[in-house]
Amino acid sequence: MPATRFVLSLAALLALCASASAMAALPRFPKGQDYGRARKALLAQGWAPLHLPGADQCRPGDRRCAGRPEMFACAGTGVAPCLFLWRRGAVTIEVATYGEERARVSRIACRAG
Repeated sequence: MPATRFVLSLAALLALCASASAMAALPRFPKGQDYGRARKALLAQGWAPLHLPGADQCRPGDRRCAGRPEMFACAGTGVAPCLFLWRRGAVTIEVATYGEERARVSRIACRAG
């Protein structure tokens, strides 16, 4: 029984460390940061735009996503949210934005890895 408890505790600790290091690797931007500025910083940090099959198409004239292949989805209603995907190594992140005229960062989350 004590050996089982030790193994379970060790597994939990390793999982915590893995998620803590993944969180430390996530880029950070102030909430409301202009996505154009955040995008330049991501490129400078070695993140690559990720385009997935099945992603929405950017509507003609939509400045939030024009020329940004990492756009996964953009809505034209409500707070006009968009979701952009990035990859560095085995880690994929999603950058959520809001704003009809200019996309502004609302959150960054680890999607995989």
